[in-house]
Amino acid sequence: MKPYEWMVKYTPQTEWIERRGILMWLAEVFSGLGTGLYLVALYFNNLWGMLFGWLIVIALKGGLHLAYLGKPLRFWRMLLRPQTSWMSRGFIFMLLFIVAGALQLLVSYLLPGSGSETVLKIIAGLLAFLVAIYTGFVMNYVNGIQLWNSALLPLLFVLTGVLDGFALVITIGLFGGRVDIMTAEVGSRLFLIAAAVLMATYLWSTTYVGAAGKQSVVELVRGSLAPLLWVGVVVCGIILPVSISVSSAFAGAAAPLLIVAIISEMVGAFSLKYCILRAGIYAPLIPSTGN
Repeated sequence: MKPYEWMVKYTPQTEWIERRGILMWLAEVFSGLGTGLYLVALYFNNLWGMLFGWLIVIALKGGLHLAYLGKPLRFWRMLLRPQTSWMSRGFIFMLLFIVAGALQLLVSYLLPGSGSETVLKIIAGLLAFLVAIYTGFVMNYVNGIQLWNSALLPLLFVLTGVLDGFALVITIGLFGGRVDIMTAEVGSRLFLIAAAVLMATYLWSTTYVGAAGKQSVVELVRGSLAPLLWVGVVVCGIILPVSISVSSAFAGAAAPLLIVAIISEMVGAFSLKYCILRAGIYAPLIPSTGN
């Protein structure tokens, strides 16, 4: 974009998707994967899934977030302003989840079935949910980007995170983990349909938020981001996994097909958040006088 076009025409945000911003995109993808896996593994009482989900949040989400910060050793200052910043609240949620998750994993290993384990599972599960949802509120807080000013965005991030969690739990089951794969397949199928409906509702409602929101949807549906949306999100993230899941319900769950569905869902997970971050644009502050 030419310097004199800044905020005269629709201006794409680049802070969270270009150069170092790629780290933010990856951090948010792994946030959904880690918290989703942890929550679904809690439901199936699968200790390996809980451990892997917890590690993803620490190493990939947390590590990438710290790498994104200009001076990561000063990140603790963010913890002092939770009353003014969703980013600050998010870091607090993540730190609490790391501690509660560690305690829960330890107690689940040493004292399975105890009352202490149940309490810690509830606490850690709630914190995992807060880690999953806070990114949507961080983006909601950017008032200048209408695509992100939707109450459905935090819900979409949680829903797709849990969907990805089902895919990863099935992966653990395929490699010998104690997972009821058929039950996980049913859950995955339901969440796929719910995610498709919510995604369509989110995009449709955004067109009524304002001109910039409508322009973002145009870019996603038939603009420069359309190939990634339709191929990466719709085909790979929804249609192909749903088709394999439905066929598995009638013909049985074949491991090769399930692996294809899992890989396809992962492509959809990365594509979805890239599309939402890349399509964020600012409305012009100065009316354009030319073409």
